[in-house]
Amino acid sequence: MMAPEPEVDGPAPAAERPCIIQEADLHRLMARHERLARLCDLLEACADALPAWPADAEAERLRAALFGFVESEAEGDAFVAGILGRGLRDPLATALTRHVDARHAGDLIHAEDLIAALETRPAADGRISPETLGYMLRCFFSAARQSMVLEEFAVLALGRNHLTPDGEALLVDSFCRRAA
Repeated sequence: MMAPEPEVDGPAPAAERPCIIQEADLHRLMARHERLARLCDLLEACADALPAWPADAEAERLRAALFGFVESEAEGDAFVAGILGRGLRDPLATALTRHVDARHAGDLIHAEDLIAALETRPAADGRISPETLGYMLRCFFSAARQSMVLEEFAVLALGRNHLTPDGEALLVDSFCRRAA
């Protein structure tokens, strides 16, 4: 008689769980992505307006939006982890979830850097230039958009057998829009 394989801590990945991924969970993921997409559009508009530095009120609005993203990102990480699971017995699940985690960490670093950069106006004393701010803004919104695509792909790839037809259609439509 063979000994059973040792259990890995945490829940099994979505692909190994018999339950259905709830559409309500997918709607929360899509709503989170829509909020992030609006933030990306806001930051892209700021980058497009450079080299004019944002007015103080606009810089504060951008900072507040970025703070909101940073505060909600931990909740988003836990949410995606709940959908995908972290029992990682499958090499694909391991690779995708690690990549999603790395993307989230990078997005947070970019957001925190932008919050600091928008705190003060550019000056001759070594603070960042409008060109540098533009680069930072583009790094954030490009990476954040790629993160959304990756999250949706990961849920589709790892949970495809556990999605309702409507849930799968919701994800596929969103994925196609974002990946275009």
